[in-house]
Amino acid sequence: MADTRAEHGDAPAQAAGADAWFFCLRLLGGRYAFEAPLVTEVVRVGPLTRLPAAPAFLPGVFTHRGEVLPVLDIGQLVGQSAVAIRSSTRAALVHCGPWKVAVVSEGVEGLVSIARRDLEAPPAESAGVAEFLSAVGRDRHGPVAILDLPRLVETARARAVPAGGPTA
Repeated sequence: MADTRAEHGDAPAQAAGADAWFFCLRLLGGRYAFEAPLVTEVVRVGPLTRLPAAPAFLPGVFTHRGEVLPVLDIGQLVGQSAVAIRSSTRAALVHCGPWKVAVVSEGVEGLVSIARRDLEAPPAESAGVAEFLSAVGRDRHGPVAILDLPRLVETARARAVPAGGPTA
């Protein structure tokens, strides 16, 4: 992914090196973000194919440029409401280790910059989405909860595939 700071004329922040760049989306009625370099692109979700016996947080797969991608609904993963998937729904394609998934959300905001000094430890809660937060911050539009996306994707993978693997 190209460095978009220069494209957006943010030379002072780039020179200072004091800002962290995140990819922000709307989810569960709030603003959530994760490390920007994890995102390769934002796409419209194509027609979904539901997988038999897949958990609710994996509403299906779709084909993008010849590649079959699983769709991850973070709201469902953390036991909350599902994202309504419509023809206008966008997904962030992300790479987390060996996994490439499409993360759906209520809306995509795109890149946000938060000064590293303004990032704080997440709340001590350990249930729901709070268990996957790595920090909280604030940009000019308000609060942003920073997700540990690699941990979320690994948790989804572990919950989707039983420990013993598929049986014959």
